[in-house]
Amino acid sequence: MTGRIALSFIVLFLSVVSGSAQEKNAYSLQEAIDLALKNHPRVLIAQRGIESAKGRRLQSFSPEKPELSFAWEGIPSGEPLSRANERSIHLSQSIEFPYKLLLRRDVFNQEIDIVRENLNRTKALIAVEVKKSYYRVSYQTKLVQTLDFTLELLNQFQKATLFKYQSGDLLYFEVVRAKVEIAKTQNEVLEAKKELISAKMEFNLLLGKKGSEEFELADSLAYVPFDKSKEKAVEEFVHQNRTLKITQLSRERESKSLSLAKTSFIPDLHFSGGYLSESGGKFIPSFEVGFSLPLWWWNPKGQIQENKANLRIAYIREQAMERTVRSEIESAYDIVKASQEQVVLFEKTLLKEIGEELKAGINSYQYNQIDALGLLDIYRTNKTTRIEYYKTLFNYLSALADMEVSGEETE
Repeated sequence: MTGRIALSFIVLFLSVVSGSAQEKNAYSLQEAIDLALKNHPRVLIAQRGIESAKGRRLQSFSPEKPELSFAWEGIPSGEPLSRANERSIHLSQSIEFPYKLLLRRDVFNQEIDIVRENLNRTKALIAVEVKKSYYRVSYQTKLVQTLDFTLELLNQFQKATLFKYQSGDLLYFEVVRAKVEIAKTQNEVLEAKKELISAKMEFNLLLGKKGSEEFELADSLAYVPFDKSKEKAVEEFVHQNRTLKITQLSRERESKSLSLAKTSFIPDLHFSGGYLSESGGKFIPSFEVGFSLPLWWWNPKGQIQENKANLRIAYIREQAMERTVRSEIESAYDIVKASQEQVVLFEKTLLKEIGEELKAGINSYQYNQIDALGLLDIYRTNKTTRIEYYKTLFNYLSALADMEVSGEETE
């Protein structure tokens, strides 16, 4: 009895484990994006870039290392160090004029802002990649389902033609025609499943998973109307464009670098303090203050000239980038609206008409009102219409995603 109970427990345990192992992850679109932003190498590298920039900022306004020196001068031949005519201990420190340090810190603060904005751009690009991959998997799934449904219709059609042939109401060629159409559709199913496997692998890799890991999509392809005017959409996406923000921050950084270069004529400070002893006497304090003299004017002048040129270059790049970003967003908007018109056409007209035509065609064939070739044409049209609808919906959603990152430069 005890053995039976133990055996039952083991069987129950194995069934639970087996059932758990077969469970698939189900991702909503937002969950997939969040997971990719957490795991994707490009995001992780961009995050480390912020830490690196902060480290450079710390280095930028750190004073030079102080220098501690010991000196014994005028030591008589064969005498110990204590008989030196002059002994000294000095600690010296060179310090930039404080205003220079503040400006240099501001320059590197701009650098951190640029790197942080680059992280935002990377996240936006990855999010769009995930969206398009998600839509692709959903589209390929719908394609397989549509082809499977068509295959089921064709199998029923083959049975009907075979029945009519056996009844003497149809030539055998019509049965052959049905078989050929079934074989053709089966090939299309195999090709669609192959593309679905490839799409799933790409999606898994984006999420930081194994390419072969099984999953399900919680969200399906669905039409989301886009009703913003062109002017409003362009302004909104220009305002949030990260590449344009980076060029603006780069121009501000060059402006601060120019201000820093102009301080090259300001003297730096040098402090030195310690103890001095003469002829073996007691150590007495000593102190020294010095200033750098910018006598070689061509070095500061060269720095100013270089930074003026860099600022002008940054300004030109910013203006050119804004024109490019606006143009690309306008082009993306036009693609979205054209795709949207196609989706609306399918949803309001074509899908409804082909659905009614399919039902009518099947009934007409049963009552010999149309021939087999006519019904096959209806099947083909139904298949093509539904496939083209899902393709149009996929293109529309992908175009919406692309518009979010229009004008963004990839790393």
